[in-house]
Order: sequence, then structure tokens, then C-alpha cells
Amino acid sequence: MSKEAFSKGLSKYIPVEAIDTVYGWLEPHRIKLKISKPRTTKLGDFRVRSRDAPAQISVNGNLNPYSFLITLTHEVAHLKDYEQRGHLREAHGPTWKEHYVGLLAELRCTKAFPEDLLPALDQHMRRPKAASCSDPNLLDALRTYDDHQSLRLKDLQEGSYFTLSNGRVFQRGPLRRTRYKCLEPSSNRWYLIHGEAEVTMANVS
Repeated sequence: MSKEAFSKGLSKYIPVEAIDTVYGWLEPHRIKLKISKPRTTKLGDFRVRSRDAPAQISVNGNLNPYSFLITLTHEVAHLKDYEQRGHLREAHGPTWKEHYVGLLAELRCTKAFPEDLLPALDQHMRRPKAASCSDPNLLDALRTYDDHQSLRLKDLQEGSYFTLSNGRVFQRGPLRRTRYKCLEPSSNRWYLIHGEAEVTMANVS
């Protein structure tokens, strides 16, 4: 893809100051970049179907520009880690962390992030988590740039009923690390749902 086409396609999702840097990361690789519909279980992912097929990075298209950029950076670090090690075992191990922090440092020099995000970003770079949504300090800073302050699963009381973006209704149960054990009444099955999942309250009689 040409730089002009890349810039035109991605400028609606990330700060313009980061376009050149991100294009430089991806241009040498066989990679498909996909903008995904909102997902409740993840913000982005990196997939390799086979050695012969291009790898794929996907990022949820409903993220604010800074959340999108950090999520994309996370997945590019997986791409670089995979090309270095040839596999995805220990996906968030030392090699991935080295790539991730290095890429974030490049972005920090582009002035792509506003000043009030930098303290949380710097702290995140010192101790990178497996996902930005696992870093409450960074997540809270990023959420101030959301178009609306949405209700999150972690904000609900245990026992509350809620609806996900796909229309399915659940009842919030106990916390299991970063995810809540939730019951789907219609199927009587339990699911683990991330505490940062966007929800709406549901009336269940």
C-alpha cells in the first residue's frame, strides 16, 4: 500500500503525528491491517494462519485515537516478536516487552500523545502489561478521550443484569482476576467477561 493510501485510510483512527512512524513499522512486512467492529473480549489481536499467508492485525474501530494507537502498537510488537522468534509462545514475554516499549518510545518522540497522557504512558512503559486494559492507570487516562463516558461491567454491583453490544443479557458474578464470571440466563451458561467491557443495564423480571 502506498503511503498516501495508508495515511488516508488510517488518519481517521490515529493522530496524524503518528502516521509516518506507523507506516514505517508496517511497510516492510506482509501484513493485513483490519479495522474491526467493537468486541467485548479484546481491543485488538495479531494472527498468523500460516507461513505462506500474510499475518493479520485487527484493532477495534470504536476506540479513541490514543487507545487505538496504543492497541495497534501492542499488536505490531507481536508482529516483530513473531518474526524474531518464529512462534507465539510466551506471547507477552521479554522479547515482546522489549519491542513494545521500544515502539512506544518512538511514538512518544512524535508528539502524538497529549501532555496529560504522558505520565500514565511513561509509567506503563516502565512496567508494560499484557494489554492496556490491564493497566488501570493508563486506561483511566485514555478513557477521558472517549466520546462518551460509557458504563463498564466493573462499575456494576454483583448480581446486576446487563446487556452487551451484541444484545446478549448476563448477570454479573464474582471477579476472576481481570474478568467477571457472568451467567447468561437464556442458556444458563457461565462466561468470563472483561471488567472493561462496555455494558448497558438490563431489566430482567
